[in-house]
Amino acid sequence: MNIAEKISLVTKAYTTDSIGQRVETRSTTDVFTLVESASQSEFFNGGQNGLRPDLKFTVRLFEYNGQDTLLYNGVEYSIYRTYRRNDGRIELHTQVAVMHT
Repeated sequence: MNIAEKISLVTKAYTTDSIGQRVETRSTTDVFTLVESASQSEFFNGGQNGLRPDLKFTVRLFEYNGQDTLLYNGVEYSIYRTYRRNDGRIELHTQVAVMHT
């Protein structure tokens, strides 16, 4: 049985401060998702390309707006690949980016 879990999709915006430095601002959108481990083939193929596939998150297509980062259980994941399904959902294939404490 699949159980929906909550994740936060991270949207990043950039501005320039008064001395010309680039400043990142983050906002999050909470959505419910199905969480699965990366398949064996995804893990193998990703490893050959310098990636470390970890988890796959499946969300409703209209909730995803091209974000490249998400938060799940205190861990930041980078989204390295998406797959748009025919059932109105999109798969977000991820690898661990940062562990938050």
